[in-house]
Amino acid sequence: MKKQIKVSIIVPIYKVEKYLVQCIDSIINQTLKDIEIILVDEGDKDACRYIIDHYEQTDDRVVAIHKKNGGYGASVNNGIDIARGEYIGIVESDDFIKAEMFEELYKYAHKLNADVVKSPYFEYYEKNKNRPELINDCHWRRWTLKVPQDKLFSLKDHPVFVSFHASLWSAIYKTSYLRKHNIRFQEIKGGAYVDHSFRTEALMNTKKIAWLDKPFYFYRLSNELSTTNSFNLSAMIKRWNDGRKLLSAKYSDYIKVPGIRYALLRDEFCCIYDKILFLNYKISETDYNLLLENLNNITEDDINNIYDLLPEHKHILQKIKSNPKLLRRFLNKPKKNKKIKWYACNASFYLNKITIHLLKYMRHNIFRLKIRLGETYTLDICLGKVK
Repeated sequence: MKKQIKVSIIVPIYKVEKYLVQCIDSIINQTLKDIEIILVDEGDKDACRYIIDHYEQTDDRVVAIHKKNGGYGASVNNGIDIARGEYIGIVESDDFIKAEMFEELYKYAHKLNADVVKSPYFEYYEKNKNRPELINDCHWRRWTLKVPQDKLFSLKDHPVFVSFHASLWSAIYKTSYLRKHNIRFQEIKGGAYVDHSFRTEALMNTKKIAWLDKPFYFYRLSNELSTTNSFNLSAMIKRWNDGRKLLSAKYSDYIKVPGIRYALLRDEFCCIYDKILFLNYKISETDYNLLLENLNNITEDDINNIYDLLPEHKHILQKIKSNPKLLRRFLNKPKKNKKIKWYACNASFYLNKITIHLLKYMRHNIFRLKIRLGETYTLDICLGKVK
């Protein structure tokens, strides 16, 4: 008789072959053995598919899904659809976890009969030539000092959990709870920050949230290819706009609760206005119009009551609220370029499993040599310069 699976761990995978083995090994080696590991390959042509298939063949707890170009949200949803565990966890494929993570989270959730258990995490920077390996506490952990342990609560009791990074992966969720309320990720091909609505719904549909003040998860901040390090302001603005519409449609009572309202506004300021006002990010006309929609939904009193925000930042936000056209100075004004005709010359050679692709752009005198070794490795070289 098969044992009941206690936790299904979903790993959405895209272009992370450098870190994938470390990630999966940290899950394989969990002290909790009654787990299911769902590896969802987004279909990129790199070595990830072979790594995934190897683990599926060598460990019967591993389930591999290969589905091309579904995107992050679709990958997690595919995992939720087939999960057989009592609880669900998520691990991003360039991160890794402590061996005891899911055993401790599961025991804690089971003891309290929690729908959601949240925990802090480590901010991780791998060693490079300029610095040693760095492991820090997540910056917001100090804000949870008043949150009780060994006790269930709702978001209304402790709204702090929507004032900082969603960190959906440093948590577990009861599978039956997610399915009962149809709590899922947004499925937007190529879209970023699709976890926004998941956080909202996961925390607002229950009074059975628990907090375990112990970090297990290593959140890698030194992967230059990750969405964390390739910030997309337009996508962030769009997700916040979507989030406001979701809140108004389904959770209007929640956003009337002052603590929750101010916590959400704090997170919105840090995610969006901080980048525009102090990091010189540019916005498009579409971004500008969405920001106007968002500003129409907040009052001057709301801004004054955002906690842990510097007075000068509140003052700037008040000025923008009273005169939204101030944001137009941050518009990205495209340069007017003449139309350029492109001419290209291509040649490809196939030698056994080696593909050599030559491409020359006549206009800019760029010569590109691309060598593909089977489906796994690619050497891509460009010579020349743009006039």
